[in-house]
Amino acid sequence: MKLILEQIDVGSQSDVPYVVCWRGGTYAIESIIDKWSTRGPWWTTDERREYLLVSTSCGVMEIYRSSLQGWMMSRLFD
Repeated sequence: MKLILEQIDVGSQSDVPYVVCWRGGTYAIESIIDKWSTRGPWWTTDERREYLLVSTSCGVMEIYRSSLQGWMMSRLFD
């Protein structure tokens, strides 16, 4: 597993992601393995994150949509 933390583009239809664009590549999302959300502590910025663990044509990726940063690549699993 590698920690990435880079901005990515995610294509979605009806709020369901179907493709991840990262480092010049386009990777089809084959399935959503898991999803969860987090929220920052009340005493800091009110950042909300919606995480997705997805199986793609490149392997398993953990991505999230941040209320402050947009779509981000969190981790890439070997």
